[in-house]
Amino acid sequence: MNDNNPTQEHPLLRLILSAATLVALVTMVVTLAVKGTRNDLQVGPDSQSIGEGSIEIKSVTDIGQWEFLTLSDEELVDSTESRLLGSDKKITRIYYGTLRLGIDLSKLANGGIRMREDTLDVKLPPVELLDSNFIDETRTQSFFEKGSWDHQARQALYEKAKRQMKARCMTEDNINIAQVHAVEEVSQLFRSMGYQYIDIHF
Repeated sequence: MNDNNPTQEHPLLRLILSAATLVALVTMVVTLAVKGTRNDLQVGPDSQSIGEGSIEIKSVTDIGQWEFLTLSDEELVDSTESRLLGSDKKITRIYYGTLRLGIDLSKLANGGIRMREDTLDVKLPPVELLDSNFIDETRTQSFFEKGSWDHQARQALYEKAKRQMKARCMTEDNINIAQVHAVEEVSQLFRSMGYQYIDIHF
């Protein structure tokens, strides 16, 4: 008796063919998936400006002034005037001020935020003194005063105190500190918007 029964081989053959077909389909799907993933890494042009009307730009520019370093200072300023007759006039005053260093994001340049492949490139405005009226005149003290001094002379002392405070506080080191804080804070802002790779410079 012949043990090879065609009616028994046929289902087995179909099973083998079905398995081979399934393997081929799986291989094709995996190949297409890998190919699609590779294509997703190509993000168009090398540099693409984010439009001025975008949510990102509006969110940033609406912040306006952003303070990154606060400096308290006090300056002793004096002035002396010699008189032909009589003793010299002299005045010494102490001025107190609070200088705020930061950036004004409303001054963000057109094209200041761009995409370079998968990296967000942000060019911030320079660190500056956010408020020019930083002297607290209510705390100004007359340390010594001899003779009569008019408003113009006192104003000259005030302006001299401002110059001294700016010279003492607007140093390269302090500006660098403010820039470091700016990079940290602005990076955190854009990460909250979903950006992973961020390059911030001034």
